[in-house]
Amino acid sequence: MFNFTLEEKKVILFLLVISFCGLTLDNLAKLNCRIKQLYCPQLSLSRIDLNKVSLEELTRTRCLPMKTSQRIIAYRMKNGNFSSLEALREVKGIGQQRYEKLKEIFYVE
Repeated sequence: MFNFTLEEKKVILFLLVISFCGLTLDNLAKLNCRIKQLYCPQLSLSRIDLNKVSLEELTRTRCLPMKTSQRIIAYRMKNGNFSSLEALREVKGIGQQRYEKLKEIFYVE
């Protein structure tokens, strides 16, 4: 059906390998962006008091989406200050994985 010369086969193989590498790098870059959204390395040395943080500060940390930040503030306004970090899990949008990351960033006084 296809009668390719040795040179043509090498070129086709080269193009396939380059395409595969490009797709792999693209997927790794997308995965890296998702990981950065969950974990904020710039905040690893300083912790934030969950009862004193403002909406602007929450969104500036880039650890939480805007909607979840708004829910944290709304929860605090409705129920008063957080008594412990465990109460953070009651906020919609904060599951076990996100809570594990956030407890390294926030504290409750």
